[in-house]
Amino acid sequence: MTAKRLQELALKKQLLQHQSAVLRYSLAHQSSATLAPALRMVDRVHQGGRWLAAHPAVVVAVAVWLFRRRPQRLLAWGTRALWVWRTWRQLQPLLVGKANT
Repeated sequence: MTAKRLQELALKKQLLQHQSAVLRYSLAHQSSATLAPALRMVDRVHQGGRWLAAHPAVVVAVAVWLFRRRPQRLLAWGTRALWVWRTWRQLQPLLVGKANT
């Protein structure tokens, strides 16, 4: 190849890299604006879970209060909660694995 052709290719490469960077920035900006409400909700749920983990006595007190008021309903909700927890525990490795790839 001639020196002129190599220079043209290098210039085209730089142009394509610049366009790619602009497109990546645009995509990141649009994605963050679109996903921001959902990500805020996930953050709030996560903070709530951390608060509950730090205050187990509150969870126990609410469970006892509910059990005294309506035992069958509490057992039904407890069964559902256990199912959701087990399902989450089974799906979490799959979701984390997909997020890393």
